[in-house]
Amino acid sequence: MFKNFTSKSFEFKSLVIILFITLLVYLNHFDNPFFFDDYHTITENESIRSLDNWTSFFSNADTFSSLPANRSYRPVITLMNAIDYALANGLNSKYYHYHIFFWFLVLIILMFRLTKHIYEKSLGKYQWIGVTALFATAWFALHTANAETINYICARSDSFSSLCTVASLLLYIYPFGKKWHLYLIPMIIGIWTKQTGVMVFPILLAYIILFENHSLLTDFKTDTKQKIIEVFKKIAPTAIITTSLFIFNQYYLTPESTDSTNYVVTRFEYISTQCYVIIHYLGNFILPINLSADPDITIIKPWYNFKILLGVLIILGMLFLMIKTAFKKELRPIAFGILWFFIALIPTSLNPLFQTANDHRMFFPFIGLFIAVPWGILIILKKYNVFEKGKKYTIGIATVLSIILIGHGYGTFQRSKIWNSEESLWLDVTKKSPKNGRGQMNYGLTQMEKGKFDVALEYFNKADKLIPNYYILHINLGIVHGAKKEYPIAERYFKSAIQLNSSAPAAEYYYGRYLSEQKKYNEAEVYLKKALVKSPNHILSKELLKQISNKIVTSEKEIKILLKKIKTNPDIESYINLSLIYYKDKKYKLVISTCKELLKIDPNNALAYNNICSAHNQMEQWKLGAEACKKALEINPDYQLAKNNLKWATDNINN
Repeated sequence: MFKNFTSKSFEFKSLVIILFITLLVYLNHFDNPFFFDDYHTITENESIRSLDNWTSFFSNADTFSSLPANRSYRPVITLMNAIDYALANGLNSKYYHYHIFFWFLVLIILMFRLTKHIYEKSLGKYQWIGVTALFATAWFALHTANAETINYICARSDSFSSLCTVASLLLYIYPFGKKWHLYLIPMIIGIWTKQTGVMVFPILLAYIILFENHSLLTDFKTDTKQKIIEVFKKIAPTAIITTSLFIFNQYYLTPESTDSTNYVVTRFEYISTQCYVIIHYLGNFILPINLSADPDITIIKPWYNFKILLGVLIILGMLFLMIKTAFKKELRPIAFGILWFFIALIPTSLNPLFQTANDHRMFFPFIGLFIAVPWGILIILKKYNVFEKGKKYTIGIATVLSIILIGHGYGTFQRSKIWNSEESLWLDVTKKSPKNGRGQMNYGLTQMEKGKFDVALEYFNKADKLIPNYYILHINLGIVHGAKKEYPIAERYFKSAIQLNSSAPAAEYYYGRYLSEQKKYNEAEVYLKKALVKSPNHILSKELLKQISNKIVTSEKEIKILLKKIKTNPDIESYINLSLIYYKDKKYKLVISTCKELLKIDPNNALAYNNICSAHNQMEQWKLGAEACKKALEINPDYQLAKNNLKWATDNINN
């Protein structure tokens, strides 16, 4: 009756159908745009715009991102982004999605091979193994939570590094790959894709102990030393290479500017909160109806909060189940899957990151659950002899499982629609994660781009209550107030954004852009150059600087214009501006003479006296500087800059 279910032909055709249905489900995602971290790694990153320097991706982590704080060592991702840019002949997100989806289909095929092999290691040639492996594969392919990773271009680091882990494990399993150590190749590529790739080491160790050297568990007391040595020999190449690569990449190839650890929270607070985050992830595995592109889970205090204690209880329950199933051969896929889940979570659970939770992080850990849960279902059905009770029961089970797959396929299609635009995505975040200030800000940004400045300001103000010191929010507040022609407020927000941030070029770039829109090209040049000092490959700053280059007035040209203007129609502003240019060019004597000419037509100009004071101070003529500042303060006792310059002069006189 079930003979066809065990044939190679049935499995091949079923796998082709799974791939085809996956394509149909994701057919609406290929036009989805760049989002979030895609900007600093792709659209604003000059490094990926040419493949001529591709070797530098592996030696210089600065090429990964235009933001100094985000420069992780992920050369394979940078190379992929550069390849897609070259194929698209520009920034066309379709090509990125084509590339990501191709490797996703490859991973689906490898998932089938891995699950079937693990199941066979536990139960031999049982007739329902192939079907169970196909269900596990289809569930993985269509699961709605995975849409968060496949739709997000920057998250290709999660999907591709997971592929490398599965490929490495499969190559180890097959004698040819093990003999020639071919499994080490995808392992290295995976680590160069994302640091979580080092987890292939404990995952492979778990496989060896559970499925190859399982006597270490079942008969630990006999020849223990010999068994441990045997396991060590098998795992040694992986252990040595993963550890060495991780240390070398992290401490020698990652720039000092990289800021991936959140020191604002304690490690204990972060790790204890992860107990609840794991509940959040498990909830999304079971029923992914609250997926968010930017969850609003924050640090939970105190450690005995109910959410944390519930998480601890669930984790302990899963670990107990893992230990119990590890000692029984036919249950070991459950133990292996649970181990995979927890091992894959280690990098994001133990090291405090700025985002406490992120739904695209589920992709790698969930592979373990896609191995464990279907096998658990099969074992339960086998235990109660459901398959032997007749065709009616089998059809009923198939119907239930089909409904699960159809539900996930529909959910994935809908999630891809939400990822279809910035507006739909961030509106979804405001609903699913209302306490996320960044989500409120980003939705406001979509409204600002549509010219709905008041609506944008409403969401920016909501965000300001949640994240008052977020420099990007201050940039956007500057932009929206500038658009509303509220220039003093705009200036204040741009300058506060610059003060709040020390490493990213965005604050200087957007202020430079604002100044260029105000036709203050010289001032804009100053800030754009500051942005490029922070990030030399920030393409937006380079492009804007190039655009305004012919509008920037050089000092010599500006001096000639002002001198001509003073000669024909002398005015106070021209004298002050001329003195400031001389000061910038370090022509301090000309600053003094220009300000003295100004004092002839305006004897009570405090600004002129202050500029004279500054010029004398620069030439270390402290007494003359002090005299000029005192005159400035006689005219305007509240003139703070003159007070500062007077202090500068008097401090040096006293010394």
